[in-house]
Amino acid sequence: MDMKQGTIYTPAKVNLSLKITGARAGLHTLEMETVAVDLFDVVSYVERTNGGVELEFTSTLSDFDECRFRPVIERAVDRFVDEFGEVNAKIVVEKNVPLGAGIGGSSTAVVGVLKALEQLKNTRLDDRFLLSIASDIPVVYRGGHNFVRGVGEDVTPLEKIKKHFVMLVKGGVDSGEAYRTFDQIGFETYGKRENHLEKSARALNPAVIEARNQLEKLGATDVGMSGSGSTMFAVFEGYDEAKKVFDQVCGFDKYLTKSI
Repeated sequence: MDMKQGTIYTPAKVNLSLKITGARAGLHTLEMETVAVDLFDVVSYVERTNGGVELEFTSTLSDFDECRFRPVIERAVDRFVDEFGEVNAKIVVEKNVPLGAGIGGSSTAVVGVLKALEQLKNTRLDDRFLLSIASDIPVVYRGGHNFVRGVGEDVTPLEKIKKHFVMLVKGGVDSGEAYRTFDQIGFETYGKRENHLEKSARALNPAVIEARNQLEKLGATDVGMSGSGSTMFAVFEGYDEAKKVFDQVCGFDKYLTKSI
């Protein structure tokens, strides 16, 4: 019998906007526009005859902590096996999307592993299952350009866009702490893109302020923050203009990406 094998590329997502609209069952409800960009976690899998799921991790991130991240993936695997039955495979996760950056860093790897498990079991996951893992799993699973409402369950595809992004990351922002801080201090709008968590992120990680200031001083006119931070991004219509700003950025982990 031929053993199944393959490779999954899961893109990071950028929040072009994020508005907190209320609360439901202890969670904040949102309206947000997201777009996938060409920064990928890579998940490779090879089926085996026995032994369950063996996980292996590699990373291009200097601060990647496998001991902290492995349980995130293990919980998703356990949840899948509980619902769909035993899987025997070796799965290798190459972690490239930074964690704590508001661009789906945990969810990109989880989605890649779930898609590998789907192929190994010849099944298809629904929104109910995806939401049982985490609220942003459905939109990361879909990729592309989307509008999201509620607690992540209402994902509406939007027309494909062509944009280039200069993305700056320094340190991290804990999502739960960002939302708790929002409940205490509310929000302000900075620039043309509205993210109700930017005020909280600026309080929790001053590098967010530094990143916005640097991008704007370099001439970027369309600057925003993704998710709960710490990623600040500048949006450009063309590659050359984005590359010019990218080359001048200093003091941050930086990524030059495009929408996909």
